[in-house]
Order: sequence, then C-alpha cells, then structure tokens
Amino acid sequence: MDDIEKKETDQEKAVGMEPMELQARDIQMFRFMHEQGYLAHSHIKSAFWETCSEDAGACYHRLDKLVLAGYLAKETGVKKKFSVYRLREKGYGELLQRGLQNSMSLFKLNGYHRANMDHDLKVTNLRIFFRKHGLDGWTSERVLRERDYYLHVPDGLLNVYGERIAIELENSTKGRKRYEALFRNYQASTAYSRVFMILNTEIMDWVIDLEYDPEKIWLVEYKTLFRQGQNTVFKNKAGSFVLAQIL
Repeated sequence: MDDIEKKETDQEKAVGMEPMELQARDIQMFRFMHEQGYLAHSHIKSAFWETCSEDAGACYHRLDKLVLAGYLAKETGVKKKFSVYRLREKGYGELLQRGLQNSMSLFKLNGYHRANMDHDLKVTNLRIFFRKHGLDGWTSERVLRERDYYLHVPDGLLNVYGERIAIELENSTKGRKRYEALFRNYQASTAYSRVFMILNTEIMDWVIDLEYDPEKIWLVEYKTLFRQGQNTVFKNKAGSFVLAQIL
C-alpha cells in the first residue's frame, strides 16, 4: 500500500464514519473520472455541481466526504497546492457492481501522467465544453486504448449525430514533420470522418498551410473555442464553418 492509500485508510478509521449513501451524481462522477483517469475540482464542479454557488462549497464538502469514505483519492498535481481526484478500489468497485467499468482496470496516477497533466486537464476541459453544448457522445483516449484497442488514438472521439470526429489537442509546438505525419495518418484512416485540431495560438498561422485533406481536417485555437463558444469558427485552408452549425 502506498503512502497516500495508507494515510487515507488511517483517516477513515480515525473519523469512524458510518457507511456513506451514494447518490446517482456520485456514480456519474465516478464513471466520468474512470474514463478520464483523474479530474480537477474545477472539472467536477463544472460538470456535476454547476448550479451550486462557490460560497456554499457543496462540491468541496461532497468530495471531502468521498475521500474520507475511501471512494476517492486526492493527490497533488504538477503545481504546488493543486490537487486532482482519482478513484480508489472502493469507488471502482461501485462501477464494477453496476457494469460501468468499460472493461478497464483501476487507473493509477504515475510520473508520466504528472508530466502530461496540463495537456490531460485541457482535454477534459474540451470534453466538458462539448458536453455543455449538447455534444455528450465522447469516448476518452483511455477507453479507446484499453477497451477498444485502437492503434492510433486521438485525445478524444466525439460522436456528433453518428459522425465520428477525432479530437487532437496540440498543447505544445511540434515540428512540421510531426504534423505532416499526423495528417497523413488521418488521411489514410477511415475510422474518423473529421478531425478537430485544437491548437495553441503560436502555431495556427503555419499549420493551416500544410498539406492535408480540407474535407477532413479542421483547425481552431484552444482559447478561441472557450471565448466564443458556439460562435467559434473552425477553419482550414479551403473554408470554414461555425460550431453552432453542428450543435
């Protein structure tokens, strides 16, 4: 048992809690967390406690209870005093009982995940963004790898009225050859009808002029997506469309 698990077990014994009655929202959160691997408090509040005021602290209080009861683990993220939540065996067991584990094992946060945490948290932001705009047909990278055994795995798969759209978040600048290879892979693939490339601001101007299929590849800047919402314009070298057209 690692130090975190032991500390939390000791907390449970010290508190002497009565068995906790889980709510439907708890199970929904467990499933979401299981699919993404881990969640920040902001994700959980935005997705499951959006209508509660920050002052009331309902989300924090509920998470504290779930941690103390042994369903969740709270771990330090890449930044000091920044925490993320993941399932523990007890929470995973609740999914197993309901057949909601998606044929995946319990997620364990390791050094690789910590190194890539900024990227992964932004991908979860994207999932919640599309969910709030009525597009809830998301399959996470983890599910694609561990359940569906995809060879080339995007950061997420968005199902929009039967259309399979790959989501690729480019959180850091990579070389031209990397993007050209990525575009060739998607050109050869029949698994996705479109690809939404979510880019950082610095690379949009030159990535848009690379060689790719303009029927399949569509680009947008990450900050623009969250600033403009359904009015966001996706574009490529041949045209553009407004997100609201597919909602």
